[in-house]
Amino acid sequence: MIKLPDYVQNCIELLEKSGFSAYAVGGAVRDSLIGVCPNDWDVTTSARPEETLEVFKDFRTIPTGIKHGTVTVLFDNGGALLPIEVTTFRVDGDYLDSRHPASVSFSRDVRDDLSRRDFTVNAMAYSERDGLIDAFGGSDDLKNRIIRTVGGAEQRFSEDALRILRAFRFSAQLGFEIEEKTLLGAKKCAHLLKNIARERIGAEFKKLIASDFCAGSLEKMIENDVWEALFFAEKPETDVVLRLSSIKSDDFAVRLAVLINEFSDDEKSELLNSLRLSNDEKKRVLRLCRVKDFDISGEKERKARAFLHLYRDILPFASEILKFYFDANEFLTVLERESTQSRPLAISDLAIKGGDVLPFVGGEHKRVGEILNMLLECVIDDPSLNEKEKLIEIAKKSLE
Repeated sequence: MIKLPDYVQNCIELLEKSGFSAYAVGGAVRDSLIGVCPNDWDVTTSARPEETLEVFKDFRTIPTGIKHGTVTVLFDNGGALLPIEVTTFRVDGDYLDSRHPASVSFSRDVRDDLSRRDFTVNAMAYSERDGLIDAFGGSDDLKNRIIRTVGGAEQRFSEDALRILRAFRFSAQLGFEIEEKTLLGAKKCAHLLKNIARERIGAEFKKLIASDFCAGSLEKMIENDVWEALFFAEKPETDVVLRLSSIKSDDFAVRLAVLINEFSDDEKSELLNSLRLSNDEKKRVLRLCRVKDFDISGEKERKARAFLHLYRDILPFASEILKFYFDANEFLTVLERESTQSRPLAISDLAIKGGDVLPFVGGEHKRVGEILNMLLECVIDDPSLNEKEKLIEIAKKSLE
């Protein structure tokens, strides 16, 4: 049984009352069948775009992709405006760029629309009036935890090569196996991924690597030449890939840092650039890569303060890296305790300011920064030194 939210049911009923057929479709149907609450809902209908606009003339609408039959309708759901993409049943024309159909034609048969979709688990439609429309065995594949293309895999992937990466992403999110012929089709068509915009590849890969079952999915990608087609880089170490899902954080940057940590600096940079990450995302991944090089041995409290100085702003993620590489339970306990204390961990926390140091260095501003950094190291080692008189004395002695 699928329970449609009231605003989705309202959308479908308004179309039906106007003489059209309409169904919830795609990922929301899939997720509902496996007990996952959908994030958003799409509706497919026999109504042409201009007919959809007429049905919802009293609603706020956005002609999102009207040339391809899509109108976004905004529904008031308890004061919040929730969007539904309402798309006309359609049949795609020839694909000329491994991504987009050159043309689309509209249909009055929902099965025509379902036949153009990527995977059987995404090719199901539902309405309370007609129940589940499942022309390609999607519900059986859900039960058997299988990702399978609608129709021949090579045809589906040659039409839109991004579907290859989506297959591995769904496998990573759902924990499903990719069916043998679908996997073979992905391998044969992997070279077509070069035609896909890197922004789209980056978006899919970030979702994949942040998913619960990413390890098995990445292993299959590597075995079937998809990794090489995506990145033209060395393959990550097998034991790292297999342990990747043990990282509890679902932040993509943590897992990506672990995955590429053994790469050279140039290879890291090339891969991160190829994913079209933002500058902030790239910096965060590279900072997390450096966590592995932090020496947690020795006096735990002092090391914990030093670690907080470096990684306080990304502490939960940096801690996951430590757990991946080290037997760090004792250190992490100390780290948690130190993080709750009011410790001086940055120059701004010092009881001394640049103006206090300037007279001792003859007005050389460059030396001021050097002295303050030295004093910060001192108080990280021993927080009790963070008193103005003590710090001035240490500064004077360092200049003798």
